Amino acid sequence: MATKDNTFKITIDDFSLGFAPLAHLDSLTTLGKAGHATAMGNIDLLTHPGKITQGPGLATLTAGTEAGAVTELINYITDTAVASNVAYGIGNTKLQQISATAVTNTGVFPHTITNATAGNSCIYFQGALYYFFNKSSGADFGKYDLATTFDDDYGSTVPTGAAALQSAPHPVAKKEDILMFGNGRYVGTFISSTATVAPTKLDFGVNSEVADLCFHANQWYLAVNAGILSGTNRASSQIYLYDGAALTSILSDEVAVGVQQIGFIMPVNGVVYVAYKDLSSAGGFAIGYISGRQIKPLKYFTGSLPTFAQKTLFKNTISFVSNALIYSCGAVIEQLPVQISQLADGGFSTVGALAAPFGNPMVASTQTTSFKLAQFSGFDTACTWKSIVFPVTNGTYKGMIDTIIVHTKVLGANASCAITFEANQGVSTSASKTITTTGKTRHVFTNFSLKDIEDFRIALTWAAGNATNDCEIRKIDIMGHFVENS
Repeated sequence: MATKDNTFKITIDDFSLGFAPLAHLDSLTTLGKAGHATAMGNIDLLTHPGKITQGPGLATLTAGTEAGAVTELINYITDTAVASNVAYGIGNTKLQQISATAVTNTGVFPHTITNATAGNSCIYFQGALYYFFNKSSGADFGKYDLATTFDDDYGSTVPTGAAALQSAPHPVAKKEDILMFGNGRYVGTFISSTATVAPTKLDFGVNSEVADLCFHANQWYLAVNAGILSGTNRASSQIYLYDGAALTSILSDEVAVGVQQIGFIMPVNGVVYVAYKDLSSAGGFAIGYISGRQIKPLKYFTGSLPTFAQKTLFKNTISFVSNALIYSCGAVIEQLPVQISQLADGGFSTVGALAAPFGNPMVASTQTTSFKLAQFSGFDTACTWKSIVFPVTNGTYKGMIDTIIVHTKVLGANASCAITFEANQGVSTSASKTITTTGKTRHVFTNFSLKDIEDFRIALTWAAGNATNDCEIRKIDIMGHFVENS
């Protein structure tokens, strides 16, 4: 803001806000508070709220590549541990056993699933692991006794009502002795107490597909997309409520999402959150929540719509995958505003499952013939952040930057971050200054070689930073003065 002595000062001191409200539509937006971002890549706003630093790096699990147990993309990982230090994942053809540090590559694991072509999901239920997969024709679900016995065609041969499933995504959830699963246009149930399966318990009609489901507040929530779901076709969606006992074929209620497509639903602390998109809008991807019979949008983002297998809870926020990147949406504590930020890289160019069965997020990815399962570890250095645009004109006068003071944590060895100004709608870029020096917390810079500035934004990059000692920024003070238009 301008002062009486013709100078201005801008302070950026709250980085917990995440993306600016219109960042998904305008990369040069001025709308927002000083700590809002117009762009970011792999940035951690969660660990020390109000401050900004490098997002987490990725460390591959032992035997977590094609040289070990992971020879295909893992499509789904259980988001809770099945036993002490044991979780499970499923790829196109194999069932994997996973610990906090390794993928099992001995004994009965990895297990090759008979006739499987696309594994969808797995869940611990009533003392066994059930796993759903597509085949070259139709689909099935298997049962593993958590010891040595796998019954790969269990769903189509053993229970009362046994039958083949639809070739489709198969999200799955449980409540006591009821297992509920998506089955294309249908919702199916499996009752363990009677060993009875009903693959077509509910029918939502032609060109419908169950995107996700969950159990919450003694009701099932069933997210269903309707329409042609491939390419650029527009879809419509509903979230149906169904009685917890799952005995009838009558729905309890529904929430109309409208001409939009649902990616996932997720209950957190008594609230059911929804990821959805509208193809008619360039930035039409949103995270919202169910309130009565409507969806209340919270934050918008751009990228691909995450699926039921690409969500988890991390530091009290919903982490999800979009365009092979990991995002965060929520507030670390309720006293902070809800933010959306791009937290970490997903690994290779195609990302599969995201889960945190042991608290630390794990992400599966692939590129050509390479595969891996990795987890958050250390700090990334491919990290960038750009502020909103700050106008600095005063009548016929334009701005000039005199001094910038960057306040950091006490820096460790080789901690580093570069800072520049992007001025006049991003056309002009200043000289780069490096924030570094072991033990230092206050960094003063001058001589940015920019004049006649109409507006600017701050750009940060940690490309020359350190994967062990991060360069965390607490506050940035920008001071300048107005000059007559030249």
